[in-house]
Amino acid sequence: MEFKALLADRTPYKKFLILVGIALISGVIFSALGSLLATMITGIQVLTDPKALSDLTNPAVIDALKIIQLVSAIGTFLLPPIFAAWLFTNDAKEYLGVVKKPNSQQIVIAVILLLVAIPFINWMMMANSLMELPPSMKGLEDWMKEMESNAGQITKLLVKSSTIGGLIFNIFLMAVIPALGEEFLFRGLIQKLFKDLSGNVHAGIILSAILFSAMHMQFYGFIPRFALGVMLGYMMYWSGSLWLPIIAHFINNFLAVITTWAAANGSLKINPDTIGTEPGQSAMLGISVFLTWGLLFLLRKVSLEK
Repeated sequence: MEFKALLADRTPYKKFLILVGIALISGVIFSALGSLLATMITGIQVLTDPKALSDLTNPAVIDALKIIQLVSAIGTFLLPPIFAAWLFTNDAKEYLGVVKKPNSQQIVIAVILLLVAIPFINWMMMANSLMELPPSMKGLEDWMKEMESNAGQITKLLVKSSTIGGLIFNIFLMAVIPALGEEFLFRGLIQKLFKDLSGNVHAGIILSAILFSAMHMQFYGFIPRFALGVMLGYMMYWSGSLWLPIIAHFINNFLAVITTWAAANGSLKINPDTIGTEPGQSAMLGISVFLTWGLLFLLRKVSLEK
């Protein structure tokens, strides 16, 4: 039986549900494989002891978490869209948008765009963090804050490393794999399915960006991550190449890993998360907003002229 393009005639809605099903099943399988691998390498009994990963002061626990995250990310984000695209079409590469390559001009503009947007993104993060729910929803708000705090603590522990080898692995784990996996899934496939479902490319970009941000389960970073998702979505739409948002996503995560690592090791004297939000930095914020929008329009112009 030929499985290639087997589900090509399914509606966009059914294709989306199939993709979600594939991602869930693959995610569970690869999370189990990651846990098994972590047990074999670190000796931490992940599969049999529910509290095995609770001691975050234990270096072996941090190593186990990294292994689990790496394997599960590959199984949840990278492999499912590739397999689904193979089921949905005769040309998976073309369907995902990886055939066409961005030119050097597009790449340079995208990289500069992410750099100049840092103060603007930080301001959105600060504004998002000030969100307050009604008193009747205090329990939900406390849970959201606890989730945010725990996620931040775990991220800092995962990134912290005293060796260059550890830093390189962290870059691979938190920049390379997410850039590939999340872009293949959200911009390569989900954005396309939502566009086909709604009949509107802009709705496809916005809806996939909402899902992209919500997936991270960090409520007080929802707005800036949504804005990033929209930017990446338009990069894909304007350039016609998935590689441009992949490169931009990598640069974004790479900067976060490097600055967090440098701050944790005492070699960075400023807090990159507050650039543009400190008193007296309103001019910097204004310039960041102006340049961000200007570079987006420039990227659109350059891409549509190709």
